[in-house]
Amino acid sequence: MVALGSVPSIAFAAPPAKVAPAKKPAKPVKGDDKDDPKRAEARKAYGEAESKFQSGDFEAALAGYKAANDAVPAAQTLYKMAICLDKLDKTSDAIAAYGAFLSSNPPASMEAKVTEAQGRVTDLKKKTPIVVKVKSDPAGASVSVDGVAQMGVTPLEVKSTPGHHRFHLTSPGYEAVDKEIDVEVGAEASIDANLPKSIPMADAPAPTPLITKPTEKPADAAPERRSNTAAYVVLAVAGAGAIVGGIFGVKALQDKSDFDNGPKTSDKADSVEKNALIADMALGAAITLGVTGTVLLLTNSGSSDKASRPAPHTAFQLSPSFTPHQAGAFATVRF
Repeated sequence: MVALGSVPSIAFAAPPAKVAPAKKPAKPVKGDDKDDPKRAEARKAYGEAESKFQSGDFEAALAGYKAANDAVPAAQTLYKMAICLDKLDKTSDAIAAYGAFLSSNPPASMEAKVTEAQGRVTDLKKKTPIVVKVKSDPAGASVSVDGVAQMGVTPLEVKSTPGHHRFHLTSPGYEAVDKEIDVEVGAEASIDANLPKSIPMADAPAPTPLITKPTEKPADAAPERRSNTAAYVVLAVAGAGAIVGGIFGVKALQDKSDFDNGPKTSDKADSVEKNALIADMALGAAITLGVTGTVLLLTNSGSSDKASRPAPHTAFQLSPSFTPHQAGAFATVRF
């Protein structure tokens, strides 16, 4: 027997289709310029400043960076402001700007710029003039630093670079004072000098008047003693002439007597005349030379004085000479 049966089929329902969730309206992104006008202003000012910086107009770039930083403070903007001030040689302001950048807690990505800023601060401080306050007692002293005179008088503020310096203070009526100090970066420097009063110099004694004696007439120089040698020679020759004249005179007289008493020959007459002539000439020469020698001797003796040197010793010797054909005399003078 066949039994037929039917089993009702079971229907399986299909899973429902997934429905995509509805999209929520998008939130504005944080920092979007459209929703933050200040940031938009800062970004615009920064971009204009960068353009000026690249063209070398650091004054305009500084103004742009400052506007950007006023809108939205940022470490990068502070850094660029410091660089502009550094380029413009505004040393003190640049040091302050670099300090503001370093104090802004820059991100790690700016580590290289932090190192650069620190180096620039060190270098700029070395070149920064440091004010040294100079006072003196009494006030009103002139000041020179390392030999360079400063404008004004104490109390005075002198700008000085770091290092060792010599201050020289002077004032009329007071002794000069030197002060040496070491000026350090970031440290206050001052000088307080006490100028001692100058000790007046004692009045110099009046010069002793110079007493001048009337000029005395110099004593006449002692006349130079003249030698009597010439006088003695002349007198000696005069004496010899007198002797010769006497001898020939005597002979002429004898020949005259023989001529008168004896035969009158021409030879005797000639002999008488010749001897008489010789006698006359000799006696005439003797007289002339005797007078000359006497004058010389008296002149020399009159010009000498007691201090004069004694006259040199002179020796005179007269010796008669006779021969069968002539008669005469020899005179010898020794000096």
